[in-house]
Amino acid sequence: MNIQPAGAPSVWDQVYTAVQAERGKSVYEARCGRCHGDDLHGVNASPLAGEGFLLHWEGRTVERLFRKIADTMPPDAAGTLSGRDAIDTVAYVLQENAFPAGSTALVADPAALGVLEIKSAPGRPAVVHHGSLVESIGCLARDRDDGWLLIDATEPQAATLDAPPAARDAASPMPGGTHQIPLMNVFPNPAAHKGHTVRAKGFLIRQDAGDRINVVTLEMLDSRCRR
Repeated sequence: MNIQPAGAPSVWDQVYTAVQAERGKSVYEARCGRCHGDDLHGVNASPLAGEGFLLHWEGRTVERLFRKIADTMPPDAAGTLSGRDAIDTVAYVLQENAFPAGSTALVADPAALGVLEIKSAPGRPAVVHHGSLVESIGCLARDRDDGWLLIDATEPQAATLDAPPAARDAASPMPGGTHQIPLMNVFPNPAAHKGHTVRAKGFLIRQDAGDRINVVTLEMLDSRCRR
């Protein structure tokens, strides 16, 4: 017997079949691949797999994805996919994003699809979207345009402005990561903390050239940087 996860129904509830996804793969290759790429990561259209897919679709419903495919794809022949081809393509997209297959196929029923949420794996932090309030910890440094950035920085994570500062054992290693994140609108001038470990909170600006943080607060955590 299949035990469903707690909470609202989602794409983790084995909502399509492998056979259905295989049919969808054929439709995708014939009608979608030239724009979205053989690997679904996008050529001259948005990605349909990986983080790029979740950045746009997380929190939305399968019904919305189905309608997008059925009503507007492919752009030069919008609305020409049959309902079965569109729903099978949805199944293929779910499979390529590692959502599990089951024994019951998806059906092109707006009411049924409208309760199925697209979301990250259980227990994994949700993908942080453009414009979200985030925080990152890293070493404050000058960039080559005399601006500010974090080096050896952690992946930006969702944050709140009213969260109390987290206590840290002074003997523990400096927190950090592998990212380099430019900072925007840093005020007041943080020059006194150059070379210090800081926590930057602000709004995430996602760009093709890399993420930036439009800073709201900058908190000095330690006079050392992780090396």
